[in-house]
Amino acid sequence: MSHHEHPLIVVKDLVHCYNSTRVLDVPHLSFCRGKIYALLGPNGSGKTTLLNIMGLLLRPTSGMVLYEDTDLLSNPGLMKDVRTRMTTVLQNPILFDMSVENNVAYGLKIRGIPREERNRIVRECLAMVKLDGFQERRARELSGGEAQRVAIARALAVKPQALFLDEYTANVDEKSIEVLDEVVVRIRRSSDTTVFLVTHDTRQAHRLADEVISLFAGKVVRSTMENLFRGTMARINGLSVFDTGRIKMEVVADKQGQAHAAINPRDIIVSLQPLSTSARNSFRGTIAAVLSEGAAVRLSVDAGEVFKVLMTRASFQEMKLDVGTMVYITFKSTAVEVL
Repeated sequence: MSHHEHPLIVVKDLVHCYNSTRVLDVPHLSFCRGKIYALLGPNGSGKTTLLNIMGLLLRPTSGMVLYEDTDLLSNPGLMKDVRTRMTTVLQNPILFDMSVENNVAYGLKIRGIPREERNRIVRECLAMVKLDGFQERRARELSGGEAQRVAIARALAVKPQALFLDEYTANVDEKSIEVLDEVVVRIRRSSDTTVFLVTHDTRQAHRLADEVISLFAGKVVRSTMENLFRGTMARINGLSVFDTGRIKMEVVADKQGQAHAAINPRDIIVSLQPLSTSARNSFRGTIAAVLSEGAAVRLSVDAGEVFKVLMTRASFQEMKLDVGTMVYITFKSTAVEVL
């Protein structure tokens, strides 16, 4: 196993409860050095809790967090050392009321790095987040996007082995989102830092990450958490049916009563006529929105429920689709994940 393939962090039998309510239940996850991982899911799915446990900001109710094969939770001395090799950037970062330069240099200063070396690293890190020349600016004068970029520059200055980013683009402008996403990609190319992103933005997760981990109700699920519907499971004529109140879809699941169902947008086929296929779910709808994503096109199709569909640009153009076009969407019962 190569240096990059060997896990940096592994979590096992991880459980966390708030007021006796289980909010996280993860049997096993493994994270290799130098990769980007996205933790994806709706609010309340447990992704920030998992991030904080791996970043050693929160002790789980039970389970293990292994760092280079050693359980940190049973080794307080090592945990203190490993904390210095990790940095976390919050959704609303806290900057000190001082210059940008002093903010970025803070971690270097407490590590005893000489001034000349500190200044060089600060310049490099500010250049990376495209804030060259901001050294003398006061932190309180920065926009939200600029403050987030300074927080990431400060995190990068100490060359962490693991960088945790919690909804790092949630409250920033479009320009800063572009810059911050570029920074994440650059970290991947130029260092061994393992990056963890918490996001609810499916496109951002898949655009940036080597691996996307979807969470729902504290558990890891295979779905991308798009086309997430709430409804009721029932047996009808020997078949398992999920009913949202607007549409009914055939699924493969034993669950009964209230449930959620999710369908990957890539598993939905769009056609202009009904398909002759073994797929058990087919609905007629109208294209409500079209969004370009490079070689792919993302459609919103209103078929009683609004479905997100991902298709190739070539197919989209060949079918001459547009907003308002009537289409059929088709997917297999096995494509529906019941949660």
